[in-house]
Amino acid sequence: MEQSKNIFEHGSTWLRADFHLHTKADKEFKYEGEENDFCSEYVQRLTDQEIGIGVITNHNKFDKSEFVALKKKTRKNGVGLFPGVEFSLKEGIHILIVFDDEWYQGETDSISRFLENAFYGVSNYDRPKYPNSNFSLKETVEALDKIGFDYFLVLAHIDDTNGLFTELRGRTLEDFVKQESFNKVLAAQKSAKLENYNSLCTWLDYKIACVEGSDNAHAGIEGIGSSKRVTYMKVGDFSFEALKYALTDHEYRVRPKEKPEVKNSYIKSIVFEGGLLDGKSISFSPELNNFIGIRGSGKSSILEILRYTLGISLNSQTSDYQYKNGLVEHVIRSGGKIILYLVNEHEEEYRIEKIYGQKENIYKNEVLQHNISIDAFFKRPVYFGQKDLSNKESDFEADLIHRLIGSKLKSIKAEIKNKQNEIEHTILEINKLKDLAEVKTSAEKTIIDNEHKLKTYAEQGVEQKLKQQTEFESDKGRLKQYEAKLEFFANDLQELASQSLTFESELKGSELTKEEYDLANQLIKDFIQQTQKLSKISVDTTKIYERFQAVLSKIHKKEESLKEEFAKIKREINLPTLSPDNFLNLNRQIQTAKMKLKEVEKSEAKKKILNDTLNQKLTELNDLWLKEYRQLEAEVNKINSAETKLTIEIKFKGNREKFIDKLKQISKGANIYKTTYPEICERYVDFVEIFRNPTPLEGLLNQNQFVDFQRRFHENLSELLTYKVENEVTIKYNGKPLKDHSLGQRASALILFLLAQKENDVLIIDQPEDDLDNQTIYRDVIQEIRNLKGEMQFIFATHNANIPVLGDSEKVIACDYIENEEIDLQIGTIDDHQIQKRIVDVMEGGTRAFNLRKQIYNIWNVEE
Repeated sequence: MEQSKNIFEHGSTWLRADFHLHTKADKEFKYEGEENDFCSEYVQRLTDQEIGIGVITNHNKFDKSEFVALKKKTRKNGVGLFPGVEFSLKEGIHILIVFDDEWYQGETDSISRFLENAFYGVSNYDRPKYPNSNFSLKETVEALDKIGFDYFLVLAHIDDTNGLFTELRGRTLEDFVKQESFNKVLAAQKSAKLENYNSLCTWLDYKIACVEGSDNAHAGIEGIGSSKRVTYMKVGDFSFEALKYALTDHEYRVRPKEKPEVKNSYIKSIVFEGGLLDGKSISFSPELNNFIGIRGSGKSSILEILRYTLGISLNSQTSDYQYKNGLVEHVIRSGGKIILYLVNEHEEEYRIEKIYGQKENIYKNEVLQHNISIDAFFKRPVYFGQKDLSNKESDFEADLIHRLIGSKLKSIKAEIKNKQNEIEHTILEINKLKDLAEVKTSAEKTIIDNEHKLKTYAEQGVEQKLKQQTEFESDKGRLKQYEAKLEFFANDLQELASQSLTFESELKGSELTKEEYDLANQLIKDFIQQTQKLSKISVDTTKIYERFQAVLSKIHKKEESLKEEFAKIKREINLPTLSPDNFLNLNRQIQTAKMKLKEVEKSEAKKKILNDTLNQKLTELNDLWLKEYRQLEAEVNKINSAETKLTIEIKFKGNREKFIDKLKQISKGANIYKTTYPEICERYVDFVEIFRNPTPLEGLLNQNQFVDFQRRFHENLSELLTYKVENEVTIKYNGKPLKDHSLGQRASALILFLLAQKENDVLIIDQPEDDLDNQTIYRDVIQEIRNLKGEMQFIFATHNANIPVLGDSEKVIACDYIENEEIDLQIGTIDDHQIQKRIVDVMEGGTRAFNLRKQIYNIWNVEE
């Protein structure tokens, strides 16, 4: 029992089905092994042939004890076995009757009782050549219905001996198919001739399921699964109802030839540690998953936890922002941990472990993956919380685009961010040089004033006596200044030489790139040889620097020896109005001012280069913004090529409202008229254009406004020059802007639009039906979901029974919130009886309401 549950751990699954199996209870079955080994060998053959669903259909015979033994064994091996018979109709046609387990359970074997009645008076009816029974199709159905347990019929080998198209011809065949009893026939076996199958469907006015079966009793156990023609069925439980429904819904649940494969990446499972979900886990289907429950049952909480763990952040456009974040904290709680398993498009499995409030850890094959994000291995799902589909915020359109294709723009956005950082750094460097004019004026004034004061010393004849000391101090100052430059450069050179030691001596590549790697390694060797020269250069320059320091030491010694001589000169100058120290100080100030002028000259040259660099980087930033727009445009064109009723239009830097808001923000208090902002916006595309050409702005503002605006502009220069005027995004539905439609129309258009985006692997929506009518859900949404299974994973929380039931949900999770204790989960497939009961209770108002509504619908005459 435990094994069979594991088969459906991830919901309804595709299994190979064999509707025509024989056993040793059949007279034609060949078996020479030990009696006690038969069941084990039989089940092992089913397992080896990957047959997950089997119907035992011996000729006009049912062996209860054998079947019970086989069924018990197959259940342990994860195979669903069903009772049946290959039955000979009076018309000579063989049919397969598939029975519910109730037919043989209990004291009475109703299958054998039915066969005895059908062949009353006919001897050896379970032996070749298998005589016809006393019952026509009509009489067979009547006899089976009289017993009262559930069953269905399959036409056996319809193109071969004892098949429908060999035993009946012309009008007789068509009349046979059109009789009311034929409604019990759910499938045809071995339908190899397309012409025959098409005729059958034409007479029925609907398509009938096609199934396969081994039908090879003569080959014994080796004949099981030997047919090259195979059938796959999707079921969520080994119950008769699941098998019957799969044939009824054969367009989506039955496949010939090959087992359908999941093509999309998907969320495999989630495990909770701590909080209200402590110890619980949910395994997801790669296809349709539905959380159900009354309001406040915890459905939304689990979806929000999924969003949180996947790193899908809420933004300003999200409805109930605080509430949704609060749900996560309330359920996970402090110290709570989530473990999420993901399978990517390459079928690689990753595990994300996230403790609430901390950064996630990502594992692959039990190895922690350092410094990678989820985007490195998994396309983030498209997520919409409650009411998000009907959101009418002004930025909703741009936000939708970001959700759909934001990950594809990550590379260009990183380039843009780097360029913005470069611009901010360049402006910072320019700002360091902003007072050059004042420094220059101050230095020039110092030189003029001090040179005027020194004229007095020349007129008194003492200039020459003091000049020697002045020149000496000037000489010493220049050497000191140059020493600092040498020290700085020598240190840099030493650091550069040390960095060269970090280069790898050899890189290892695969055989595929051996030739290129050999060449690369030779170049690395040459490069390292050259960098090794840096070490010698660094040592040599350090020695030179040390010798330069020795020269400076000599200057200091000479200064000591000249002190007395300079002091003697000062004593000889005996003029009370002229101070020798003041003379020296004035010369020092002149020297310093001249040095400042030289630095200003260099800085002005540097500032010019920086301004040129800034303009270049602004051009590069604009080019990157344009490149991002082109990429966005290409993705939008892909989306529009899906030819849905919903289309997207984008315009480069077209969001003028946001631009005006930014203008108002920086101009607050500048007394600029409201009517002026649109004029500025019309004249300039962004702040870079204002920076480069402010002249037209003078015509839009008065003098005071212009001066004030310029001051504010330059105070916020870094922010404004890197500010991106967003692209304008307009979503239209049936040619009309989406924002002008009703909430229901918006939600309908958007969900259909999301389903049309084939590149999105996972779609998570909390209560998509909130703004959708049932007609749209059934006619459009559910139909598209069913078509997309295997290409997209859906995880919905819903109150609407149409989505899990008509959508044939592979996995259903029923939630119950127990106040401040836990969120109880009941998990199963749509074929699970307990899940079906929960759907009726939660979504239909209970069994009584469900049955009453069914009675009313049966009374209503709504046929067109």
